[in-house]
Amino acid sequence: MPVPADEAALYEMAKSEGSLVWYSGGALDTTKAMATAFQKKYPGIKVEVMRLPGASQYQRFMEEVAAGHDIADILWLSDHPSMVALVDDGMVAEWKIPTYDRFDPRYLMGQSAYAFNRVDSVIIYNENLVSEEEAALLRADWRNVLDPRFASRFAVTSAKCGACYAPISLFLDPAQTKTYPEDFLEQVGAQKPAVYGDFIAMVDRVVAGEKDFAYWSFESIAATRRAQGAPVRWVYPQPTPAFPSTWMAISATAPHPAAARLFLNWMGSEDGALSLQRDYYSKPTLQGVEDSRSFVSEDWYEPPAELYEVDFENWPERYETDMARWVKAIQQ
Repeated sequence: MPVPADEAALYEMAKSEGSLVWYSGGALDTTKAMATAFQKKYPGIKVEVMRLPGASQYQRFMEEVAAGHDIADILWLSDHPSMVALVDDGMVAEWKIPTYDRFDPRYLMGQSAYAFNRVDSVIIYNENLVSEEEAALLRADWRNVLDPRFASRFAVTSAKCGACYAPISLFLDPAQTKTYPEDFLEQVGAQKPAVYGDFIAMVDRVVAGEKDFAYWSFESIAATRRAQGAPVRWVYPQPTPAFPSTWMAISATAPHPAAARLFLNWMGSEDGALSLQRDYYSKPTLQGVEDSRSFVSEDWYEPPAELYEVDFENWPERYETDMARWVKAIQQ
């Protein structure tokens, strides 16, 4: 295999393989748009995208590996503990991309997995159903969802993923006990939200006007739906969980190893960062890249005022218990 910086040699090997398979936890339309951007730069390599959200991607991949049925080349996994397990067990390949030194260590798992975009938690709302006063109330504090006026008006998800868990980690953070009451999750459940098993389906119910807002979503899917013409806006409640939700790595048993490595290089490049902004509407973690997303200049937009950095050290220990409590609370 050529060294990471030898793009010409890597591209020649990738062209001989001809394709790669990308398992993605993101929305299918935006992921495919990114795949198209890669294909335009590297003709002769077809990218097949398969959407497998959250922990289901990990389970599917492990079952395939155990059966000796290797399909995935690239994993884009929105479940942090699952990616940690894959790295620890040697299920993903080490590959130091050429731009490695331009990433903060928070967005790296050694040289095996990379978080190429930062996820900011938001409340996405239908602008025809939520007033400016109500949007300001939701922006001011996560706890304001308990206002009686919001009862039965919003949607939540029982899905397990990084973006699903981030605000829960805030609400149950031992350092936040003076802010969020012990039974805060149960109080949210008592507001009788509609519960959806899929994150994207939840957002699309808000787009359709079946629910007024989603408690909570993430910035990129909200921006994607607005770019598609949906009547939605979003707010960043204070503090806003900001974290590397989606981790990308190369399968250690990738059927197309050169194409997978070329793709990882591209994702970590300025071209990849541009595609993340243009096609996925997400904030890239590659340092030195200007935020060129169109919505940041719109008059209603207010960026996060205060960020909450998710505690990944305690994430693996707390995740299952916290998520189980959340699901029980919203399904009461």
